[in-house]
Amino acid sequence: MTVVAVTERSGSLSNRWTQLLLGLIAMMAISSPQYVWTLFTGPLNQKLGTTLAEVQVTFSLLIVLQTFFSPFQAYLVDRFGPKLLISVGATMSGGSWVLASYASSLTALYITYGVIGGFGTGIIYVGIIGLVVRWFPDRRGLATGLAAAGYGFGAFFTSFPIDNMIKTSGYERTLLVWGIIQAAIGVVAALGLRVPPEDFWPAGRNPKTVQLEMQSRRSYSPKEMLQSPIFYLLFIMMAMMSTSGLMVVSNVGPFANEYKVAQVLVFGMAALPLSLTLSRHKRTYSTVLWLGVGPYRTRIDDGASFLS
Repeated sequence: MTVVAVTERSGSLSNRWTQLLLGLIAMMAISSPQYVWTLFTGPLNQKLGTTLAEVQVTFSLLIVLQTFFSPFQAYLVDRFGPKLLISVGATMSGGSWVLASYASSLTALYITYGVIGGFGTGIIYVGIIGLVVRWFPDRRGLATGLAAAGYGFGAFFTSFPIDNMIKTSGYERTLLVWGIIQAAIGVVAALGLRVPPEDFWPAGRNPKTVQLEMQSRRSYSPKEMLQSPIFYLLFIMMAMMSTSGLMVVSNVGPFANEYKVAQVLVFGMAALPLSLTLSRHKRTYSTVLWLGVGPYRTRIDDGASFLS
């Protein structure tokens, strides 16, 4: 494999750290649909006259479409470019909240918040991860770790404002206003995204050293990946971890209301939004630690090496 060292092009938008920052902002703009969903379940149940189980189908649709359609979403990003597709994804993600604010039935809620929102957030997530890896071939773990952390960190800024607005203005107004805000932030960030030159590598690295490193971390084709037992082990581990976490995230609100601790003050702050804020901060720190600066940072893109 030939590795070519390329000096970063002039201009702030062509600086790879600027691209990473824009990617992180775009990821932060799509975190709320997943992480503050639990704040809407109670008001939605009251408005639509449904059960909690029926409303939670919305969250399941969001997660399934966000994750299991990733290969197709990644294909679209490669086909049409990150600027266009991530702008579309931000519009769909924020627009799903705007449309959901007018939903008067479960079906409408499923289609807006679940289907449209899930597909939109999935486009941004997989698009940003794929882009930052191309900008940081020498620091893939750090780049993907920070980008993934941005997804968890976004709700750090929205949990309390959204919770307060639901109480004062109702969930419909909250969905409308925050949907517009999140879409606008995501689109603005997406418009600044750029694709690095072919075979991009930051100047200052020794191409011979890079070539030796890459020989032990070659890329695998999808067919080779599916034939590797390591892939299935990693998939099962990730599914077990994320499923349990998502079950808790989506039901924190009902749990807190059931045990009448949602509005208990902790350090002068309501317990429910505080728990959502702190749990996202912990996830962000853990992601950066393990993916970005942990002991496996130089080998994370090779499953076999990662587990060795």
